[in-house]
Amino acid sequence: MRLITFFLMAMALIACEVDTTPRFERMSFEELADYNRGKPLSQMIVCDDENRSFSRVRRRRCMTVEARYGSREQIGQLGVLNSIPGYSGVE
Repeated sequence: MRLITFFLMAMALIACEVDTTPRFERMSFEELADYNRGKPLSQMIVCDDENRSFSRVRRRRCMTVEARYGSREQIGQLGVLNSIPGYSGVE
């Protein structure tokens, strides 16, 4: 009985440790393109290789378009905040 209980508890702990989320940092360009196919623009994954001046190690960062650039509503708010009353940028 103890053996079965121990086995079930061990299986529960192992199941908790399994991470099923994709590792975008390890994906190639083609794999990312396949993953992004059919997704809305805000949910697509974009990656960039961050070149830090204090380190020789390049770090690749991946996130959704919305997380990186913000939503359309946030962009619209920035446009309102940056506008100058009475000035039109179009001549």
